[in-house]
Amino acid sequence: MAALANPLPVIVIAELLGVSAADHAQFKQWSNDMISSFGQDMASGPSPAGIEARNELRRYLAEAIKQRSASPADDLISALVTARDESDALSENELLAFVVLLLLAGNETTTNLIGNGLLALCKHPEQQNRLRENPELIPSAIEEMLRYDPPVQMTVRIPTVATNIGGTDVAPGGIAFILLAAANRDPSHFPNPETFDVARNPNEHVSFGEGIHFCLGAPLARLEGAIAIESMLEKFPRIQLANPDAKLEYRGSMALRGLSELRLSAR
Repeated sequence: MAALANPLPVIVIAELLGVSAADHAQFKQWSNDMISSFGQDMASGPSPAGIEARNELRRYLAEAIKQRSASPADDLISALVTARDESDALSENELLAFVVLLLLAGNETTTNLIGNGLLALCKHPEQQNRLRENPELIPSAIEEMLRYDPPVQMTVRIPTVATNIGGTDVAPGGIAFILLAAANRDPSHFPNPETFDVARNPNEHVSFGEGIHFCLGAPLARLEGAIAIESMLEKFPRIQLANPDAKLEYRGSMALRGLSELRLSAR
């Protein structure tokens, strides 16, 4: 995780935003602190460390937005600033919140995709061999990794009108927890849902959400995941867990599922 899955996505999203390479590590630390601060009890709210990380990140990005307003560059922050100024599409607070969201969503989730995907290949060596022999299956393998062990386990929806879901009434302003990971193992939709199959087709998982809330960064996450996984398979003739009996440690919040570390062996 430290060598590949953690640094790669934050480098990509930071460069897209136009953040200095010298600040990539700090970006990742802020992201980790914000995500981990919720733990498994979302009702208690973020931890003091998470609040401090959020405030520091907002201050940093607010200054970056200010700089781009004065001197635009060829990056995503400048494009958003231009959209704000030319069409009044975003308020100042909305622009800042959107850039913060892009940073968090653009690195933490893809980190988990790479880690969870490599773990699945280690636990299913026959599928790893199948993928090596048929590299054209990389795109479908990424979709299966997203379905089988999704980086985002759940999301939240707040209805604006009275809603009934499966016989349960949800009042306007109420909170509905949507379990994406459970939907991805729905036996009425997926044949043999507990089976990891790199060639699964069709594979209509909901790991990126659906409808108007479909993940904005889905193409980027798929691309990064495919490049990372394919590069690992090309570089190492065999990938396995360094200690198959070791207990896996996970980090993140109730909504995210990602490994703290994943020690691999190529022998």
